Amino acid sequence: MTRRHTLKELGLVLGVLAMLGGPAPTGAQIEISGQLDLVGKVRSDTLRSNTAFRGDSPFNSIRLKLFARHWVSERIGIFTELLFDSGADPRVNGAYVVINELGGQSWLNTRVGLAPSVVGSFGLRATYFNANPLIGVPLVWQYRTNLSGGGAATNASLTSATSEPGGALPLLYESCWNIQWELLGEFGSLEYSVAMTPGSISNPIKSTSVSGSSFMGRLGYAPVSNLRFGISGAWGPFLSQPEPDAGGTLPYDQDPSDFKQYVVGFDLEYQGGPLALFSEIYGVRYELPLVQGDLDALGGFVELRYDFLPGWYVAGRLGGLFFSDIETGPSTGVMAPWDHDTRRTEVALGYRIAREVLLKLDWQRTTAPDADFSQNLFAVQLSSAF
Repeated sequence: MTRRHTLKELGLVLGVLAMLGGPAPTGAQIEISGQLDLVGKVRSDTLRSNTAFRGDSPFNSIRLKLFARHWVSERIGIFTELLFDSGADPRVNGAYVVINELGGQSWLNTRVGLAPSVVGSFGLRATYFNANPLIGVPLVWQYRTNLSGGGAATNASLTSATSEPGGALPLLYESCWNIQWELLGEFGSLEYSVAMTPGSISNPIKSTSVSGSSFMGRLGYAPVSNLRFGISGAWGPFLSQPEPDAGGTLPYDQDPSDFKQYVVGFDLEYQGGPLALFSEIYGVRYELPLVQGDLDALGGFVELRYDFLPGWYVAGRLGGLFFSDIETGPSTGVMAPWDHDTRRTEVALGYRIAREVLLKLDWQRTTAPDADFSQNLFAVQLSSAF
């Protein structure tokens, strides 16, 4: 199945669900909004760990998001998001239907379509203006490892990679929303979300060529209004099937869907007065047909924002990725990490010029000591919502 066919089918589903909602409320109309980001940076390039599969990046010079929202009835709404990025072709970044109060139950709602991941909180938070006080994305949500989705990786190929960090599959991916069906709701201070999606949270771009579906979920608790935390999990196949019309073959005999990616995570959010704190940590495991042992990784970040004067804030994020050791070859007894442990520090000074206009001065440093790699990136961003 091609991505084009998948989007056509998605459009049909959205249309049918919209019709089921009945006539729109009196006076209802399509609400259009958007966000324009203009970035200038000292370096002419950016790290691959800052760049999505299609080349779009928060550090590209021009990025425009357009949002459309329409409530076709009191319970059913349609939401779409278009992305125009100077480093990539325009695309539909999100398109989903929300149906509230299924069966008349306030705690039972659903979302169907290209929607943000239910795992953690950053994927949804990154959608809204000013919800990310920095320019970059946490490593755990975009860094692309040495692991490809074709299943050809071996112990030797993974442990011998010496190139710049980042290149193939990410551990988690927020830049491209995947097609999913989600149930979500709240029970007092408890909130839940469960979803099913083709492919995996690690391989969304090629999800149409991954056989089988992944299951994801998050359970959250908000004991007071300004404190929220949750646990998340995901599991499912991530290896791509060969394309028959291209004569593709697999480098192994097993069914690709037998090999899974597993994710477990914890997220924390606190917002009180001038201070905001966000943190996420994830453990990830991959099963591979040609690799002896499982591939494990641990990643996370801590992010702080402090409003110190009217209109002014300072923010910082510390994050890292740590990869397990595997044998460098069959029965060698020599152990080495399957990817480069990588760390990132990012700080920003922000000033709100107007209610919907924000200026950020940002410094990002990424290092991978084992690969003898380090890079600094200085950037300024003018962000405007309309």
